[in-house]
Parts: sequence; structure tokens; C-alpha cells
Amino acid sequence: SSGINAAYGEFQTFQHYFKQINLSMTLFSQTSKLVKAEGEKPNAVESAVSQALLDLEANSDLANALRGLYFVGAEEVVIRDDKVAVVIHIPFPQQKVYQKIQSKLVRELEKKLSGKHVIFLAKRRILSKPTRHSRNLSKQKRPRSRTLTAVHDSILDDLVFPAEITGKRKRVKLDGSQLLKVHLEKSAQINTETKVDTFMAVYKKLTGKDVVFEYVD
Repeated sequence: SSGINAAYGEFQTFQHYFKQINLSMTLFSQTSKLVKAEGEKPNAVESAVSQALLDLEANSDLANALRGLYFVGAEEVVIRDDKVAVVIHIPFPQQKVYQKIQSKLVRELEKKLSGKHVIFLAKRRILSKPTRHSRNLSKQKRPRSRTLTAVHDSILDDLVFPAEITGKRKRVKLDGSQLLKVHLEKSAQINTETKVDTFMAVYKKLTGKDVVFEYVD
């Protein structure tokens, strides 16, 4: 059934990250909040994020909540000439824990990262559509949560959190290109409207798709 397939897909995600932790525990220590495959070195952005998280864990009221949390990658996305965002990729199994403190954590990280907008995204894996040959080799049906569409939808949800998406409309332009219009609840405008450009740029960078956000009552 679809429920069993979805559960199996989540189990594989947990299994993947537990394996990754075992391979990389030397990096996830008292001197780092970053877990990467063994032998991979952190980039400058990842080092800065790791140090900022360590500082908050050592000296803030987020200390207890941050203990045991880590991230698996970070990158900068240029929004415009004078604005850069930092996208932090976190393990999917830890997302709900992060979200409990995310609003405050984002504010504190933005202070430490020179005012750059901070975005948290859960790391998800897209499984390609099975072919007739691959379907014969594996009896396991692809979980819906691992399809391209589902992962792109989840990226949108992560981008605007804690705001909620209330609707979506796809518009096809005369040249055949598509524009996705995403509706956000009006009550979220005061906390998100300064980041709408960031949401658009990050989504475009990660998916190659154009998106605009509108507030609706």
C-alpha cells in the first residue's frame, strides 16, 4: 500500500543518515556541527555556520535545544548585488526538532552571519521515475515523497516556514515557460515580505523553476 511504501521510504532516509553519521563522526564533535562524508572538507560558508551554531550552543538560551543537532551542508545564494542568503541543509530526520526553535535560531544566526538571510532546508533525495527494466529488478514502489514534484513542493514549504502555503497556481506564458504562483496566508506578511526575493532566488537556484509569492486573506 502507499502507506507502507511511504514508511519504507522514511526508514531508508533514517538508515542513510545513521550510516552517514557513523562514517563522519570525526567531523561532528565538540569543534564542529557539520557532518559530511569522510574526506570531504567544509567550505568557508559551512565553517562559518558551524562556528555560529557552536557559539550559540555554548552561550545562549538555545544551548540545550541545539545539543545533538547538526547540519550536512551550507551554501550562499546571491539574491541581488547587495544581498546574499545562506542556505543550511539539515538532515530530514531532525527537521521537526529544528522547527521548534527555527524562528529564534534564524534571528540569532542572521546576526552572526552579517545580516544575511538564513534558510533551513531538509535534505531530501529525489528518486528517478522507474523504467520498465528497473521496475522488474525492484518490487519496491517509489514513495511519493521521493518524486521530483513532491520534493520541490517540500522545498517551498521549508522556505516559507513557519508561514503556511494556502494555494498554488501554475501560469504558462506565451513562450511556453511556466510561472508558479504561491499563496501565503495574509497573517504571515509582516514576517516574510522582506524575504520574498530570497525565497524566489533560492527556489530558482535549487529547482530551476520561477516562482512568485502572493498574500491572500
